[in-house]
Amino acid sequence: MKYEHKVFDVTIIGSGLGGLIAANELAKENRSVLLLKEKDYQPSYLKEGYRFLPFSNFSERQIQTTLVKRIFRTLGLPFPQEESVRPETQLKRPEPTVDFQVILPTSRIDLYRERSLLQRELKREFSREFTQVETFYAELDRHKQILRALKSKEAMEPFFPVRPRSFLRRWSPFERIPQWKMGEKLPIDSLKLQKFVQLQTVSLGNLITDSLPLSLLSHLLLPDEENEWGRYVNLEMITETLLKKFLESGGRVEMIGGVKKMERRRREGFILSLTGEDKQFRSRSILFNAPFRSFFHLLGKRGKGAWKKGERIRPRYVIIPIFLGIREKVIPVGMRDLLISLQDIEKPYEGGNLLYISLNGKGDETQAPEGKRALMVQGLIPFGKVNPDSLKDLQKGLMNHLEYLFPFLENHIEFIDREWTDKQMSCWSYSHILYEPTRPFHWRQGIVPVRLSDRLYFTGKETFPYLGIEGECLSGLMAGREISKRYS
Repeated sequence: MKYEHKVFDVTIIGSGLGGLIAANELAKENRSVLLLKEKDYQPSYLKEGYRFLPFSNFSERQIQTTLVKRIFRTLGLPFPQEESVRPETQLKRPEPTVDFQVILPTSRIDLYRERSLLQRELKREFSREFTQVETFYAELDRHKQILRALKSKEAMEPFFPVRPRSFLRRWSPFERIPQWKMGEKLPIDSLKLQKFVQLQTVSLGNLITDSLPLSLLSHLLLPDEENEWGRYVNLEMITETLLKKFLESGGRVEMIGGVKKMERRRREGFILSLTGEDKQFRSRSILFNAPFRSFFHLLGKRGKGAWKKGERIRPRYVIIPIFLGIREKVIPVGMRDLLISLQDIEKPYEGGNLLYISLNGKGDETQAPEGKRALMVQGLIPFGKVNPDSLKDLQKGLMNHLEYLFPFLENHIEFIDREWTDKQMSCWSYSHILYEPTRPFHWRQGIVPVRLSDRLYFTGKETFPYLGIEGECLSGLMAGREISKRYS
């Protein structure tokens, strides 16, 4: 057995965005950090001049520069170059910004960031329910004002709207967010309006539920005015920048097939044995940056407490992407580059009834050949029921749904491909999952805590699954700060 003589302060298992942010925060404090990346997991897929980027939620495609600048400033890093900003929105806003589109059986709603335009959309599509719409958004406004007041009090906190867990904060009387009980339904009678709200929350995060607190909904559905208008940053570029800075700061990266065994020794910390390799690493602390259930087998009997924390949330659906190369002229007028569609509001979300769609930008030849578009469609399969037959049935359902949205689609398809999906779903880094809560939680403190137990930490989509990429970034920063305190 090859034994690594160096003992690292922290080993990060998994290379997602949260782990990279934690790695840079620790490297900034001169901690020795080892980052273990799964060599078989590929974040993108190339085919015949098309480039596909699978995603877990729309927030991964709409990272605002406000959030990125805040994280980079905290890490002491320069903000990425302006080439990362979409050229059409770099200097001015040529047209009102639409985050994405929601399609229901009899409705098509553009989610404008300008409140007056959004209100116009809602009034047109929900004319019969508009009194409910106004009442609902008035209540969201009330909760938003409470959050803004809290933000002004917590101006020195880098994590807002989330906050670190602590005994004193838990019993603090100063937070005036109204209480919320698990299972409380939205104050909406219309099933159509309920589904519209739920589809937005599913698209923005990794949690699927019909009972979220109004304070959280106000944060998700009412964007802050101070966010820079219509400017977005490429997730791959952020990841590459963070990885490069981590290596320049003395961090170390190892490509591995997996971790076979983790032993805990009182003086030496942890000893990690790798899958398929005659190699071991030693580390004082471990940070897991992968889906919670991917590493639980490593914890053994001592992981009982960590398992209980992870049981606060459970996987509900696996998100399955399918890739299509299509000719541009088939795209209907008014269809957005990002949309979520529900074909029948009375049916469950599986079987192709719900789909996410991502189209590459028109004329972007770095993503697809001229006159063509890279179309990615994603559907849901219940967790634990993924098999060849269910994948085949899902693809059939998704194509039926797509052909309903794209008339004459079959005449304009270059190819249909699921090769990336079939290869990547077996990887422990596969992060495309929707979760559901199993017990009450305080949304500003998260569900699965950053600190699992002594010297064991976690950052991933299960901590703040309802906040999407924002939650992943902030959990990484919190984990880095938490671990650094231990060595200070």
